[in-house]
Amino acid sequence: MSFSSQSMAIMTAVLFLVLPAVKAVEVCKVADLRLVTQTGEFFLAVTFLVMGVSTVGYVLLAFKAIHEKRKFHFAMCFVTAIATFSYYAMLSGQGWLITPACRQLFYVRYIEWMSTTPLLMLVLGMLADADIAYLLAVMGGTAMMIFGGLMATISSGHIKWLWFTLSLGVFFALAFVMVRGFKVLVEKNHPSIFELYNKVSTLAAISWALYPVVFIFSEGTGDWSPNFEIMLYSVLDILSKVVFGYIVLLSHEGLDRLVGLKGMPAAPTANYGTPTSKSFA
Repeated sequence: MSFSSQSMAIMTAVLFLVLPAVKAVEVCKVADLRLVTQTGEFFLAVTFLVMGVSTVGYVLLAFKAIHEKRKFHFAMCFVTAIATFSYYAMLSGQGWLITPACRQLFYVRYIEWMSTTPLLMLVLGMLADADIAYLLAVMGGTAMMIFGGLMATISSGHIKWLWFTLSLGVFFALAFVMVRGFKVLVEKNHPSIFELYNKVSTLAAISWALYPVVFIFSEGTGDWSPNFEIMLYSVLDILSKVVFGYIVLLSHEGLDRLVGLKGMPAAPTANYGTPTSKSFA
């Protein structure tokens, strides 16, 4: 058999294997597409502005903060700045694809979450004064959770729900860290900020727990429209990033206690040119 004949035989075999899979691919009809409309774009625009303004606010607060507290400001600045970029991309019609369920998916949202949620866990870990190994573990786990969610979104059938279950399992572990693991460290290392940590960790745990609920009824079953999905995700993003950040950064007394400023003796002030009470004869 000549070389050309062998090549033709191989190509025929490959086509024989590939064509059945190609025929099995379902092409979405235009009428079946579920796309974001002006309602969804409105919520994208509002959230884009909220994230952008919050980023500027965090930067201004960072300029006023002392060096020891700026690590919290820098972390939150990157959280809202990356979210601002993400919402601008979605508002501009970028970073999306059509899922097997003929639904518009903004995958750029998951790229943003994979960057910002580890930073939010970092903030909680810094409040708890966790060591670097602990921080790396929870930040890596957070990225795993988001990756599982992305794979669940672009999958179909039982594969979708398997990915969702894996992602949900990681979330439960992270939620335990937030409401128990880090809290134990706070009680041990900085009991004076327990109220602050309890407030922000509860907000984070509840808001993060609602994301899977939105997934189930939107990307999961498709019962909720893409517009309603965007509205809910926008509200949750504002709660978990903006509200969370301002609670942390505006808790001046709590952060002062954390960095060891409370209870320190005041620095002596100079008394140049001030007359003494001693009288001279």
